[in-house]
Amino acid sequence: MNTSNKRQDRKHANHQQLSLGESHVTSLLVLLSITLVGLSACGGGGSSSNGLQSAALSGNWQFAMTPPGDGSYVGGLQGGFLLQTSGSVSGSAVFSIALPQPPPSSPVVCSSGSAPITGTLSGQNITLTASAGNVTFTLTGTLSSNNSTMSGTYASTAGIGAGGTPCGTAQSGLQWTATAVPPLTGAFQGNFHSTQSGTAFRNQDFAVTGTFTQGQNVGASSASVSGTLIFQNPQTQQNDYPCLTTATVNGEISGNAVTLQIFSSNGLDVGQIGNITTSAPVTYDSTQGGYILHNASGGPGYAVINTKGCPGVSLLNAGDSGNLCLAFGTSTACTQAITLSPFALTFPAQVLRTIPTSQTVTLTNTDPSNTTLNGLSLSFFELDSGEFYTSGGDFNGIANFSEQDSCASPFGSSFNLAPQTSCSITISFSPQQSCPWLPYGSVPFGDAPAKCPGSLEALLTVNGVPSADQDKSFSFPIKGSATSQVVATPPELDYGSEAVGESSPTQLLTFTNQSLSAVQIVSPASAPCTYSQNYAELPRPVLNNGAVSGIQIARTDAQGANVYADAVNHTVQYYCDADPETGLPNFPITWNTCPGAVLLPQESCTLQIAFVPQKGTNQSGVIGDGLDYFLELNTLECDSGVTADCEIDSGRFPVELKTNPPSPLRMSPAAGLNFPSQAKGTSSTPLTITLFNDPNDPNAGTVNFTGKLVTGDYTETDNCPFSMPSGVSCVLSIVFTPRITGSDPGNMTLTYNNQQFQTIYLRGSGH
Repeated sequence: MNTSNKRQDRKHANHQQLSLGESHVTSLLVLLSITLVGLSACGGGGSSSNGLQSAALSGNWQFAMTPPGDGSYVGGLQGGFLLQTSGSVSGSAVFSIALPQPPPSSPVVCSSGSAPITGTLSGQNITLTASAGNVTFTLTGTLSSNNSTMSGTYASTAGIGAGGTPCGTAQSGLQWTATAVPPLTGAFQGNFHSTQSGTAFRNQDFAVTGTFTQGQNVGASSASVSGTLIFQNPQTQQNDYPCLTTATVNGEISGNAVTLQIFSSNGLDVGQIGNITTSAPVTYDSTQGGYILHNASGGPGYAVINTKGCPGVSLLNAGDSGNLCLAFGTSTACTQAITLSPFALTFPAQVLRTIPTSQTVTLTNTDPSNTTLNGLSLSFFELDSGEFYTSGGDFNGIANFSEQDSCASPFGSSFNLAPQTSCSITISFSPQQSCPWLPYGSVPFGDAPAKCPGSLEALLTVNGVPSADQDKSFSFPIKGSATSQVVATPPELDYGSEAVGESSPTQLLTFTNQSLSAVQIVSPASAPCTYSQNYAELPRPVLNNGAVSGIQIARTDAQGANVYADAVNHTVQYYCDADPETGLPNFPITWNTCPGAVLLPQESCTLQIAFVPQKGTNQSGVIGDGLDYFLELNTLECDSGVTADCEIDSGRFPVELKTNPPSPLRMSPAAGLNFPSQAKGTSSTPLTITLFNDPNDPNAGTVNFTGKLVTGDYTETDNCPFSMPSGVSCVLSIVFTPRITGSDPGNMTLTYNNQQFQTIYLRGSGH
């Protein structure tokens, strides 16, 4: 940029600053002085003094046009940029002309786009002509003394829309106004208020900071905007938002309407701000506290996040959506009216049937306007399977969390909170379940056994809170986890492919009582499960019911739905692991010390289980991935009549059994690797699997590998040839390097011979 252009841009910036009214001078001085980029992007504003009258209209303007009284159309010019040289004006503005419809229907747009504008400014008198499709708008009026607004009357010509239908009528003497919009440039601070239902962070408020830079004014209907978003909690300096940590944005501003695309650190398009729905635009507006970028209408769907952390189908059906409020040049304009300290509760993991633990949260009125908050109320929900329920637990129906407070009595009734006063909320955690006792349905009811212990979650919501983002519900998350008294090691058994009648190596399964009480394992059933039963009712496990098996292996049905849980009647409907032709199981238990045993604290029982495919069972599984069964250990469940040698976590402990689809490839010792807990950022000792091309398989032949895909925090090396003849083996070596704490699973997929595949399941956790 040459020196004269820089001087002119500084003049434009200075006069834009003076044109915005006395009430916002201080905040905008901060905003407009942040960077030279911001000053050069200003492109407009000025006063009639100091010889700079030629720049008075240069800048971004938001138009408002009164519709005709005959109701023939609504709309007109919306937002756009003007350039002025001496008394000549040029530019463009977005326009939309719509035909009103009978209630409750919304007007139907018949013409829209970008309207070129020409005009003149003489003193404070303005004439503008806009060509909006085939409708011409002629605007006459005056510019305010501080150059911040224009107003006057307009005339329009009749227009024709698509299909030859009328779109706009000839009018005159109608009112119009336009307001100058400062550059969307500078640092901001604010929040993203999640509103997506069915998520654990619904109605939570996440702090956002960053910077935006608006591009040069070239007289187009919009100007570019770029910048960054940083989701960081100001109390902890840590990221608490599960969907994003940092992101970049690119988009545009036209008048006060803003549209931005959100990009993650790897460059993927992961969300959008503005123009998600026409009823909820994101606008850049002047408020008493300063300029803010927000959703003025308070409706949903105007800022959405669709990422790996919060996956969704599309931006219109995203992983999260919510209200955005970003304040420029002010520290209070987007401040929430309450604070909760701490901002979230996390309970340490504890074993079931231990003494409840409690934590207290302080709710304080920190409203920037220093007013009493009236009509507040509290609601409390446990979160289970993606939905909210007022009670939790397992078969016993007892909640995992409970609440007491000094705010509202009775709980849920409204209360008032005076400025800078507080009330306390106490949450108690007494876990009733660690993981679902048996996954079912197309999606497991919670985490699969291999991911246990899962997170138990609840939300406590303060309702009726006034907010700059128009969302009056404010929640904070409550999390805890529990471990069952009986723990399976490993939580999943993975088998490679085997030929019909061929036996895999057995795998060892151990159940350990890690509680302080004895646990009674139910005795074997008096009659074994058979395929001809189709399905059987497995009642609540009690000692005197001989129909309950101490160990039960259940299969999925032919339609792919897993076993069905009936928590109301304390039963399970399951399908037996019994082949329809041979009557034999696919997973024979070759050694078992568990049924009927009483496990004292820290005692264990063991099983050895093989995979022997039977000829009447479809070994490809329902979706071609192999078999997916559940081995279930049944223990005596505690109730009002039985309190000794019993277990509170529903009395059932599933272990998933998975196989690979038919293949000549054999895996030894198994098709799954369980890594010990590993420090985050460090690499484990390699674990290996031997791959053997079995010459005795019915489909024996040379295997040609066409792909190896490893997912998760795992790396793999091997000595396998591209083409492996029958009778040849090779070794796969896999290393685990966790990047997170907690469960960190992955898998390795081997593709061979015309898109056939075999899977190795990888499980580890970081600390």
